[in-house]
Amino acid sequence: MFKQKKAFSFIAILLLSIGVGAKINITVSEEKQELCQEIYKKMTSEHFFNDKDLSSINSEIFDALVNQLDSQKIYFTKNEMLSFKRKFFQSDNPTSYQKKFSKSSLCSIDLKSKFEFINLYFNRLIEATNYQLREVTKKNFDFTKEEIILIDGEQKKWQKSKFELKKAWKRLAKNDVLTSMLANKDLDEATETIVKRYKNRLRRISQRNEEDVFSISMNNLTSYFDPHSSYFSPKSAEDFEMAMSLKLEGIGALLTTEDDYPTIVSVVPGGPAEKTGKINPDDKIVKISQVEESNSTPTDVVGWRIDEVVQLIRGKAGTKVELELIPGKTEDFSERKFVTITREEVKLEEQAAKSRIIEIQRNLETIKVGIIDLPTFYIDFKAWRNREPDFRSSSKDVETILRKFTDQRVDAVLIDLRGNSGGSLFEANKLTGLFVSSGATLQVKESNGSVRPWGDARAKQIWKKPMAVMVDRYSASASEIFAGAIQDYQRGIIIGQKTFGKGTVQKLDNLSSGQIKITESKFYRITGAGMQSKGIHPDITLPSTWDIEEIGESSYDTALPWDEIKPVRFKKFSMGSSLISKLNDEHLTRVNQSPNLQYILDIRKRYEIQKNKEVISLNLKNRKIEKEERQSWALEIENKRRASLNLETFSSFEDMEDYNDAKEDEDSKNDHEIDVDNDYLLNEGMQILSDYTIFNQNIFLSKAA
Repeated sequence: MFKQKKAFSFIAILLLSIGVGAKINITVSEEKQELCQEIYKKMTSEHFFNDKDLSSINSEIFDALVNQLDSQKIYFTKNEMLSFKRKFFQSDNPTSYQKKFSKSSLCSIDLKSKFEFINLYFNRLIEATNYQLREVTKKNFDFTKEEIILIDGEQKKWQKSKFELKKAWKRLAKNDVLTSMLANKDLDEATETIVKRYKNRLRRISQRNEEDVFSISMNNLTSYFDPHSSYFSPKSAEDFEMAMSLKLEGIGALLTTEDDYPTIVSVVPGGPAEKTGKINPDDKIVKISQVEESNSTPTDVVGWRIDEVVQLIRGKAGTKVELELIPGKTEDFSERKFVTITREEVKLEEQAAKSRIIEIQRNLETIKVGIIDLPTFYIDFKAWRNREPDFRSSSKDVETILRKFTDQRVDAVLIDLRGNSGGSLFEANKLTGLFVSSGATLQVKESNGSVRPWGDARAKQIWKKPMAVMVDRYSASASEIFAGAIQDYQRGIIIGQKTFGKGTVQKLDNLSSGQIKITESKFYRITGAGMQSKGIHPDITLPSTWDIEEIGESSYDTALPWDEIKPVRFKKFSMGSSLISKLNDEHLTRVNQSPNLQYILDIRKRYEIQKNKEVISLNLKNRKIEKEERQSWALEIENKRRASLNLETFSSFEDMEDYNDAKEDEDSKNDHEIDVDNDYLLNEGMQILSDYTIFNQNIFLSKAA
């Protein structure tokens, strides 16, 4: 059995908005059967793992589909699950009689049974939502009762009857109302909000069609091979094309659906959402307001189709939209933040590298650190193909910055790749060459087993002084190639957290209808070590506020495995064997003494306590106490930090929130600047690089023989 991961679940995009009153019975056409076979053949012949064991494919993709549709075990009974399991098992193990009469099936996947199961899912959602709607409108929930919802999926079991399922539906409806009340609403207001939400679900189920169910089924199939292969319907392909070209006037954010909530997967570097500084991955959208429209009332979008949410967010450049969001790392869904965004087209120059020079005093010495913030590996492909000499690219922009740093006598450079999810591999090669000169940067292995090194034979080393690279769990693909090469050549130090671990390359092919994205190759470090799943481990690990293993390639059950191949010949720069240990000792000393870094550790301690929470209380008094306790804790650790820095403390949680809101608004006006004062990890990265510069003088002039 394997699971689908929310951040890349194209399937989830289509299926978590729910029902109408009439029953759904969508059947699969012969045309879709043929398209299924086309997709199946492509996946089994062109995917990197084209020799994958397919003997139990129907059973395994059914397990994944169940985990995706009903991971909380609240819509299907135990007998229903056993019945469908038998069907898919028989699809993998047909009898002689079944084989004799199976020629009419055009697809090796049991598409008919998948459609049948998804229909049942939609119909059960209709039934559950109608039942919840009736319970909510009664307004007779007892919020003084000691009642709980079990949230630990490992402990949940399939219920034996519909009667037991209804108990769960009622508790979920009660929690919806309670959560709404905790967001400063009385019972009537909360009930009205939830009733509208449920009616929206019931209305939108009527929009389900064969393409929707087919997309669910096919993405369930493609993700069986790996998380990054996917099917795009003609409409989805069009949207994907628009997103890749960045010609869309909107807010610059990628969305998916998680537990009925439209959820932020990532924000486009340089886009309107990123510029606010307030929108983060895993934030959940509750309501959308059109700021420009008079008398516009917020639209509750929980349970909406993701394409409808996107259409509501899109709009003419220059207009504004307000999002009501649940913060991604919050402990209670009653918490809210409101962000107003001005729509605009994301332009290449807004993704460009930014730089800043900071002077750090060390005893009697002043060290000038040049920071380069690189949000993505970009290139103007159109201008490059047209051989325009002044085409824009990340490597050209960074080279310009490095030359300015040289003129300004900068002592060391810090390349900040945190949150950089990749981009052009060509640019990753080019950027590496600016620091290590010519040579291999990575190795690429094709599905047929052939391996070839990638690099820039004509590269010239522009920067010959100390350098470091900052990464985090969201640094992926091209970022990992660059950071891995710098580490392998021992050209600089890597600072931060373990990277994402995406070591695969995809291609996009046209189908007879729609498109398919297939993983076709893997890339490796020049040492031969794979990047897949393991990512790049930093030389110096910085503290984090959460468990980074919750996301990343290794969190996907269908991620391709880590492996290694033969290394290529390359020459390293000289770096003392005890250097990293010495730098780490200095870093840990600062961690113990820094109020800002201790603040990060305090948040992590809280996270570790809360992440193992198994139940949610449905008692209003208890939930209010929990909310007050969270606010008290947040105020306490912030005041502890401020007091240690001799700053004025806050008298209340509300004062702290007002201060932070005002500060975020001010910071958003200066989004072109690199914020060293409030970025505690960036500040520590500069300190580590300063140590590095002091400990190692003049060792970067050439590679060792």
